[in-house]
Amino acid sequence: MFDNALDFCQSLPAVTTDKKWDNELRFFVGEKLFCMISLDPPQRVSFKCTPNQYHQLIAKRGIVPAPHLARYHWVQLQQEDILPGPELEHFLHDAYDLILRSLPPYEQEEIEKLRKLNA
Repeated sequence: MFDNALDFCQSLPAVTTDKKWDNELRFFVGEKLFCMISLDPPQRVSFKCTPNQYHQLIAKRGIVPAPHLARYHWVQLQQEDILPGPELEHFLHDAYDLILRSLPPYEQEEIEKLRKLNA
C-alpha cells in the first residue's frame, strides 16, 4: 500500500522528491515538505495534517505523532494496514493542499496552471 502512497504523491502537480534520513523519500511542493515515506522495513509514512485531523488520527492504534514534527501536526502510520488506500490518499492530498495554500500566491498560481494542464 505504501507503494501506492508513493505513486500517489509523485502524481501530484509540481511535487519534487529528495531521499534523506535513513532511506526516507521526502515529498515537497514549492520546496515545502508534505509527506515522508520510509523505503526500508518497517515502512512508515508520515504526513502533515490539520490540527483536527491530527487529534483524530493519533487516537487510532498504529498512528502516532511523527517524531520531530508532531508540534507541526504531523502523524506517522507505523504499518501499512492502518488506513485503507483511498483514505490514505485523501489524507495525503489534504497534506499537499495544506502546504500548497501556505505558498506565496505566485507559486500557487503556477502550480494551479500545472494542475489544469494535467486534468
